[in-house]
Amino acid sequence: MLNRFVNCYIRLPLPNRFIETQKLLYEPCADLYLAYCKFNRQYFDVNLFDELSILLPNQLLSYPSIRQSEFLAGRYTAKVALSAMHQRVCLEQVNIGKHKEPIFPQNVIGTLTHSNSIAMCAVTPSRLVSFVGIDIEPIMTKTDLSGIEGKVYSSRELHLLTAKGISKEIAATLIFSAKESAFKAFSKQIHHGIDFHRFELSGFSYLRHSLTMKFDVREVNFEAQIMVSAKIHKQHVLTLVAQ
Repeated sequence: MLNRFVNCYIRLPLPNRFIETQKLLYEPCADLYLAYCKFNRQYFDVNLFDELSILLPNQLLSYPSIRQSEFLAGRYTAKVALSAMHQRVCLEQVNIGKHKEPIFPQNVIGTLTHSNSIAMCAVTPSRLVSFVGIDIEPIMTKTDLSGIEGKVYSSRELHLLTAKGISKEIAATLIFSAKESAFKAFSKQIHHGIDFHRFELSGFSYLRHSLTMKFDVREVNFEAQIMVSAKIHKQHVLTLVAQ
């Protein structure tokens, strides 16, 4: 799916120095808008929330500026993505739920992610899409791998990717990010917290510059197979679920 996005080429002036670059993409089959921005924490100021007309939740007032800057960048991409939809929706806030999950406007399915200096948001008004999840992760180091196997993925899952020449670091990041995207997409159906073993990698395929991974979902009263699209972006792994 990530290969099907096209650049909207909408001229979006940068609002301040905090937002360094931004882009709006569109995937026509799913009627899915994807907003991207690169932000610079050096220029973060809490007053930017008012400047960008983005609500800073009370529970984030005591958070460190790093966390606040990530939240602001994520909500800014949500604002950009929603701006591509009809006027009423683009004026609405993406609220925060009791588990700190983003709550999108009515009749909109959306998902957010951020990592280091990158934030992204995908939204769709289409009733043809029931689940959307997105995640971006920096590629793991050898140190990061210590203690992850068995908690995030099995040795069999990792071997599916490494047997095709993918390094352990990239393979582990792909699986971790894909499961994060899947959890975001199915969070309303899963009510017992994050358990990465609910999603099991069962196969994958290459298509041009992206990878499509197939996961079996096992949950009480809920079973499915989902496809997760993935690609490498600026030393990060980006994954997306939309179905």
